[in-house]
Amino acid sequence: MKKKLSTLCIAILCIAFASCGGKQSASSVAQKWCDLNGKVFKAADGTEKEAAKAALDKYENEMEAKYKNDDAFMKEVEKEAEKCED
Repeated sequence: MKKKLSTLCIAILCIAFASCGGKQSASSVAQKWCDLNGKVFKAADGTEKEAAKAALDKYENEMEAKYKNDDAFMKEVEKEAEKCED
């Protein structure tokens, strides 16, 4: 019984770690960008706007570094992000 339980726990952990490290969808990346961009747009001037802009810049840099060699994915993100800008 203990061996089955530990095997099950290990399998669950492996699945959990595998799902965390996978590639995000273009729509999820674009949606987060749209949310952050909206916060910049809605933020009051000053510290709040600067913090929102810094969060947006950080996210953009992370995604560009992560997907810099995947032009097709980045074009899909751009297309999805344009939907929220309308």
